[in-house]
Amino acid sequence: MIKDPILISIGNTKIDKLTEKALKKYILESIEKILLELGVGFSFVGSEKKIKVGNSYRYIDLVFFNYELNCFVLIELKINKLDIKDIGQLEFYVRYYDTEIKKDFHNTTIGIIICKKNDINILKYNKNSNIVVSSFELI
Repeated sequence: MIKDPILISIGNTKIDKLTEKALKKYILESIEKILLELGVGFSFVGSEKKIKVGNSYRYIDLVFFNYELNCFVLIELKINKLDIKDIGQLEFYVRYYDTEIKKDFHNTTIGIIICKKNDINILKYNKNSNIVVSSFELI
């Protein structure tokens, strides 16, 4: 369903140190191209989507809706190699969306981690089929 790697255009920008905030900025600047990179049926819902958990707030990097799959798609951006805590964080967000946001007629929420490099040693233990990982390349 998701391309790997996802190509993110940064134009002629020189990058000394990439941050998640900068990566998100590049994605939002070329949102139409990114939607096509992600695949078919994606619609942009929001960036830094705020959710309230107890007395604190959490922020989901990017939220999309896929009209072909009839579900929300949550994306977490990671500028480093995949880490086990990244999967746990996204699983939490997916469960939150499934419980608090999605309607009965929507399918289960999908989570995507877009990171610099996949780690097959971590991925082989991820049994949650609604969490997928894709790498990114800056072009």
